[in-house]
Amino acid sequence: MSDGMASRRPGIGYPEEPTSPELALELPAGKRWVLVLSHDVDHLGLREHVVDGFLLRQGWNAIRQNLTRGRFRPLRFLDQVAGLGLACVGVDRWDVIGDLLEEERRAGVPSTWFFAMRRGLGIAYRPERAAPVIRELASAGREIGLHGQTPDDAEGLAAELRELGEIAGRTIAGVRMHYLRLTRQVLDGLERAGGSYDSTVMDRTHLDPDTHPLQQPRRLRDRLVEVPLHVMDSTLFSVTGLALSLDEAIDYVRRVAERARALGRAVVVNLHPNYFSRQTPEVREWYRRLLGELTRRSDVHVTDLAGLLELLRDP
Repeated sequence: MSDGMASRRPGIGYPEEPTSPELALELPAGKRWVLVLSHDVDHLGLREHVVDGFLLRQGWNAIRQNLTRGRFRPLRFLDQVAGLGLACVGVDRWDVIGDLLEEERRAGVPSTWFFAMRRGLGIAYRPERAAPVIRELASAGREIGLHGQTPDDAEGLAAELRELGEIAGRTIAGVRMHYLRLTRQVLDGLERAGGSYDSTVMDRTHLDPDTHPLQQPRRLRDRLVEVPLHVMDSTLFSVTGLALSLDEAIDYVRRVAERARALGRAVVVNLHPNYFSRQTPEVREWYRRLLGELTRRSDVHVTDLAGLLELLRDP
């Protein structure tokens, strides 16, 4: 796969010069690389979008994904449209967070879940609607992070972190900004709220799995670490990304894993929970295969973002 296949969306850079080179990774005994699992919770369900026009946009997306040259899948298109219609009468295919949690429990792996505290840019759920889900995940030992919505307001970002912390019953250590909008104000807000890391930076211009730079965590400020994101479901499958098939996406993560093993590096993966559903069966199967194959390798240490930070050492 060449860099020419890379996403047409621009890569996201650091908002200010890092204060350190890449931090050293102290691998557990017998391990050669690290796999970090994370989830950006953009939606709790389809039904929350019945009145905001989002379902119409999803219908257009179904056309782009299934009725274009090289991806003519009319039965898949009809099934996705049926799912949108079912949401209007209360049958919600995107209500799958419990299913995803159970899948990870069976695999015996941890993960970090980023929840939003503000609506906007496609996010429609309110904190009170998310609260029971957040508490269930926290009780199950999952790390909870903030899917930030106020990139240009440091105090607003700090308020989001504090609000989420009150729901989760713990200080929130990390942020991943919605739409990867990382700014200096985000870092200011993180510092004010006592956070320790951000995981928003993603290089989407160098995506060849055999030459991927696999940027590793670096300090942005004395008390803040930036943990780059490497593999995201939407980048792999979307027609605005790499537009891979299921088999191609599975091969992609295998090759990234081999590169990480050769370099002794960490790979940070993001799956949006709503894609773990019948609406997008190829994404669901991709993640199941990832859990079933990569996490069982004897050479990999699987962790969440908090666990990755515990492995970092200043050079």
